[in-house]
Amino acid sequence: MWEMTDESRTGAGRRRASTAKRAVGLAAAGGFVVVLVLARHAHPGSAAANGSQLSPPASLSSEVQQGFQLGGGSIAPPSSSGSSSAPQAQTATS
Repeated sequence: MWEMTDESRTGAGRRRASTAKRAVGLAAAGGFVVVLVLARHAHPGSAAANGSQLSPPASLSSEVQQGFQLGGGSIAPPSSSGSSSAPQAQTATS
């Protein structure tokens, strides 16, 4: 039976790790190229056939022509004519 020194074991482990890293890198690069080629063929940059022109709904067209006549809005609560006013905010500390 032969004995292996620590230095040769370390060197052999480093070589195996380097080979494994190289193999993983090459596999990743190859997979990237395959996915890139498949994506190119699956989704061309231009349409194969001319599509029909889309048009907006008639209701939208008429609103645009009329200038979007929206009613005036208000974010305040309706004011009352009575003497009672809106309650004031109250805070408390403990």
